Amino acid sequence: MTHDDSNTPPADGIPLPAPTAGPFVCAFGVTLIFTGIVTIWGVSIVGFVIGLAGAIRWWREVLPDNTHELVPFKEDRHTVEPRPGAISHLMEEGSKHRVRVPVEIHPYGAGVVGGLFGGAAMAIVALVYGLVAHGSAWYAVNILGATIVPSLADAGVDTLAQWSTAGFVWGMVIHVSMSLMIGLLYGVLLPMIPRGRPLFAIIIVPALWTGLSWATLEVVNPALNSEISWLWFVGSQVAFGAVCGFVVSRSERIDTMQNWSMLERVGIESPGVPDMGGEDD
Repeated sequence: MTHDDSNTPPADGIPLPAPTAGPFVCAFGVTLIFTGIVTIWGVSIVGFVIGLAGAIRWWREVLPDNTHELVPFKEDRHTVEPRPGAISHLMEEGSKHRVRVPVEIHPYGAGVVGGLFGGAAMAIVALVYGLVAHGSAWYAVNILGATIVPSLADAGVDTLAQWSTAGFVWGMVIHVSMSLMIGLLYGVLLPMIPRGRPLFAIIIVPALWTGLSWATLEVVNPALNSEISWLWFVGSQVAFGAVCGFVVSRSERIDTMQNWSMLERVGIESPGVPDMGGEDD
């Protein structure tokens, strides 16, 4: 009896799993579904159709068996010669540990302080806009508070230009909360930017935040979306980025744990280990 070895590849090539775009198409469709939740429902419908098509294609290419393609052998086959050697790791001078970026970070408190100062700069720009465009110091904070206060959501310009206790309180809560959140983001991300930090803080982040706001304001805050002046909005974002980035960049830097020895990392007290801030004997 002869033994039929089904694992033996054909003489003219070798079967390999065929490439497929199904997972990518499916993932893109799911992304559009969630994007439509915060923009317009039509985007979700398009995403559902694309995701379903990608899922069906993916399913058909792996069930009941994987789709294969025959890869022909090359005529000019060469012997692969091993090249012994080790991977070169980025090492910090004077240390035995591999470098992990960032080597130094800013304290989280710097992001909080930067967010507060940046929020103050943004508020000044918004205040100037309200005075110039509508002759009111309360206009900007009222349209921000309209996100929470129903009576301001459909109010006209005259109403938004007047004092509103609820609008001021909720507008300040939203403004301070967002300023602290973005300030912490600056504190975490700036140490990871190798160069061009002013460009990142003043241009890139405000541009991304402006684009996100433009895509979501129609759902989140219709009053702000209808009354907003995008030129002044961009100006306020740039002011925030410049001030917050400056405050965070000027703060002290703290070494990350990669600069510690193994004994310091596990907290073992031993002769010759530097004091890590414990109580004096």
